[in-house]
Amino acid sequence: MSKPYWGLKSVTFWLVGVVTLLMLFLGVKGFIQPEAAIRDFGIPLHDVSDKYLVLIKADRDLFIGIFLLAMMILRMRKALIVVMLTSVLMPAIDALLVLTNAVDKTPSWIHIITAVYGLAVGWMLYREEQRVQKANTRSGLSSERYI
Repeated sequence: MSKPYWGLKSVTFWLVGVVTLLMLFLGVKGFIQPEAAIRDFGIPLHDVSDKYLVLIKADRDLFIGIFLLAMMILRMRKALIVVMLTSVLMPAIDALLVLTNAVDKTPSWIHIITAVYGLAVGWMLYREEQRVQKANTRSGLSSERYI
């Protein structure tokens, strides 16, 4: 039996790619245009001297984007399952921050949608991995060989 493939022909690969590109974009934008980035996040920057806080968020976003990209290149589907499902906490907390601190609550929806998207993609990755595990078990192959 051929090695299970997770890559360009997989829908979940491209769905993770969307998150990866978004995080890279948000990270770069946060460094280049911190005032616009935090406004788009949903919390206005009241004092320009506080933009270093936006840079902290930009750093987080850029790191996540690079980390996801590395896992995609290395085809680490199992690790991405864990990352996608656990990282849902970040946009959920971001939504709560916007809902509790912003005058305009509308941007909270992008965080909520992001959390739901992350759950859906994580679940799809999990189901895909389960199918591979079942196929390997039936064919007598060890799943550890394909990590």
